Amino acid sequence: MTPAGEIAIELTHRAGQVEAVKIGSTRPEAARVLVGKTPEQVLDTVPLLFSLCGTAQAYAALLACRAALGLAAEPEADTARQCLLQLETVREHAWRILLDWPVLLGRTADKAAVAGLLKLDRQFKSCLFGEGEAFRLSSRLQIDEVRLQGLLAELTDLIDQAIFAGGLHGFLAISDEAQLGAWLNANPALAAGLLNVSYQRHWPALGHSLVAGLPALDPAELNRHMQNSDCSAFCRLPQWQGCCFESTPLSRRQTSPLLADLCSRYGNGLLPRFVAVLLEVAAIPQGLAASLETSQAYGADGVGLAQVPAARGLLIHRLALHQGRVYDYRIVAPTEWNFHPDGVLAQGLMALQAADADDLRQQAEWLIHAVDPCVAYRVTLQKQ
Repeated sequence: MTPAGEIAIELTHRAGQVEAVKIGSTRPEAARVLVGKTPEQVLDTVPLLFSLCGTAQAYAALLACRAALGLAAEPEADTARQCLLQLETVREHAWRILLDWPVLLGRTADKAAVAGLLKLDRQFKSCLFGEGEAFRLSSRLQIDEVRLQGLLAELTDLIDQAIFAGGLHGFLAISDEAQLGAWLNANPALAAGLLNVSYQRHWPALGHSLVAGLPALDPAELNRHMQNSDCSAFCRLPQWQGCCFESTPLSRRQTSPLLADLCSRYGNGLLPRFVAVLLEVAAIPQGLAASLETSQAYGADGVGLAQVPAARGLLIHRLALHQGRVYDYRIVAPTEWNFHPDGVLAQGLMALQAADADDLRQQAEWLIHAVDPCVAYRVTLQKQ
């Protein structure tokens, strides 16, 4: 077990057919360490708690603190923070693509491209917030437009070469499966290699389930739900209106023409999931301000609640203040929705059929990578 915890996935199978799935998590409740702190101390501490999606976590904490304190919104600064959030989504996706996808294909991870990606990532905050302090109550917007555009061009070029082999703009122009097939046949890219293998193995619909995408959550209703229900249970095993939902790049990108066509054929299976991630990596640097989802905050009587679209799905922070200090802090991460014991991954794994245990493990690994946990995971196969 790692300090960040892990997800344990156990598949019970008979003759290649999965008969039972158990998913358990040892992820710690990191929000506990924020109880007793002032809002300023919370904003100092949150970036130290989360190595992955740190921008999303910091922004959610800022929005929740600001709402609980009754402070006014900061439209221009929040637009810049939303840009940082989207850039983090690109980084998180590209990191997984460059490190994990080659391993799925039996290739070597592209560590040089990852190093270049991280080097660029560290420079974006200073282009928008001077000293780089973007998520404090005292942050001040200071945009270096020329430098920012230069960094975006470098980022786009790095992604284009490392992931799309120069075919990024052609990929963004694809609107249906036929065009996707033509692009795959003409492109030697890492992205094309992974999608081609999913076709060759007849896996485009692998892991398809009937679990729907998480609908928009009304902030006031969500606050009442977290206040009146067993909030600890909701944070660990979230459901909405008695149902499990998924919150992933696929669920937020389904309206794109290409994904609409793929989902009509393969549902929420493997191929649409990988394509959704590639669309975000390719599209976000081209239009930073045009996010499909925006962050939002709700405040009432010393309570602040924030909903932020993180790389892997919806992130929720809720805090309550008493005499200037936090007396309750709750976080619901997208992993809790997607790796719920009855959620979209569990249902997808139940649908797997394989010739033998090795093939079943491989199918499971590909599906888990496509849904993408934010922590380490362990797969165990039990023969019935």
